[in-house]
Amino acid sequence: MITHAEQFPIEIWLTIFRYLETHDLFQAFQNLNSSFNQILSSNHLSFYLQLREIDNNHFQNPLNPKWSDLVLNRIICLRSSSQDEYDYFPQFLYWHAKKLIRLQRLFIRIFARNIPYTCIALKEFNRLEYLSMKCIPNQILLEAILALPNLRICHLLLREIMVDVDYRSKRISNIKQLSIVFYYNINHSIINLFLMRLPKLKRLEISGSYSKSDKVSLFAEKLFSFPELRILRLKLENGYFTSDCFKYLNNIMPFLKHFYFNYYNHYLHDAFLNYFITYWWSIIEHIEQINIYIKGHITMDTNYENVETILKKNRESLLGKNKESEGRVKVKWNEQTLTGFKIIEITIVKS
Repeated sequence: MITHAEQFPIEIWLTIFRYLETHDLFQAFQNLNSSFNQILSSNHLSFYLQLREIDNNHFQNPLNPKWSDLVLNRIICLRSSSQDEYDYFPQFLYWHAKKLIRLQRLFIRIFARNIPYTCIALKEFNRLEYLSMKCIPNQILLEAILALPNLRICHLLLREIMVDVDYRSKRISNIKQLSIVFYYNINHSIINLFLMRLPKLKRLEISGSYSKSDKVSLFAEKLFSFPELRILRLKLENGYFTSDCFKYLNNIMPFLKHFYFNYYNHYLHDAFLNYFITYWWSIIEHIEQINIYIKGHITMDTNYENVETILKKNRESLLGKNKESEGRVKVKWNEQTLTGFKIIEITIVKS
């Protein structure tokens, strides 16, 4: 007996088609025969669309776009493949936002000139659950993100920010996972804008650099509270840490389970390791799982013997955590002496 593909249950084809990008799907199966045309037009079929240059016809004829309403109404995931500053993707969202009624996942890169289009479009995406955005943000755009009612996962890649934002907003968001990557200097006003509005946050990731003289005081003030936060990941470079860093960590994140801290500083400040051991460790050690990696250069100037003494004291104190924890904490300390400085590399794992 000969079996034809059309004889497979429609549920199987619907499952297969959900894994195919919309261009490829229609190129392979549209007008193949009536059975596949029926499947493609089924209201049960959802689409993943990656916009390409060939889709750029909505400016010339916005009332007759490449993609019909029957396709737009069933898109659940949308992204652009263009890296051009004059990408038409934000305008596409502006023209068709009201038709993207099922959109759940959005991947977008926008420039300042397209922020108004994007903000107008975001107001229509009441089902959006996942947002990945690369941009130079302003107050209006950030407020539009916080206003998304069903947004649960937000991944922001932020380029250079010229001014601080006002974080004294009253808007509450339902975001549960937040990742912010700063391509230039970390902006604490943006961090505070989000953290003060996310009472349901479960996972927080912050990555970026400070200038050498920047004062780093993460979680040194009790500005917000995260009773549901379980995972905190920090990947930071440079900056001058204060002894008050992480002062309220246990208070604002009482049920934190995993703490990941990756810190690199080309010129590690003399007081950093002392702060870490004296002020931070008693707070961090209460967390069940820890993964800490610290690397930096410590200058060996005229106070060579004094620096050596301090390093030895800190090294012995940290390595002593291995014994105190009865094997739960594993500390590795590596140092390399070069002309005029030492390279210090510390790994701490607790599980």
